Amino acid sequence: MSVAHDIQPEGIHSTLVRVAGDGQVLDTAARAARTAGEDLSGAFGTASTASAAFAAFWSERADTGERIANLLLHQASCVADAADAFIESDVTMRDQADAAVGSMADIVAPEDEG
Repeated sequence: MSVAHDIQPEGIHSTLVRVAGDGQVLDTAARAARTAGEDLSGAFGTASTASAAFAAFWSERADTGERIANLLLHQASCVADAADAFIESDVTMRDQADAAVGSMADIVAPEDEG
């Protein structure tokens, strides 16, 4: 008798690869947005007050997308670590259960006292 959970490492891996890919796409888009915002700061021409106001506004937000992408990638890494631990634990539990059940096979039931 084998005791195991239905952990599907391939499905976990596939999902995490997609999440990591999405994180990389997000990071690329965030870097492009940062560059576009910086370019926009210089597009106000002689309107120095508007340019300064936008630059101040943008400087506090320029790295928001990159921080979100990094958070997403970090969280995917944490999920991967947790999944590895669960998979390893599942193997350990299955092996221990198999050993326990195997050792019980040698136990003989007492005869009926009747």
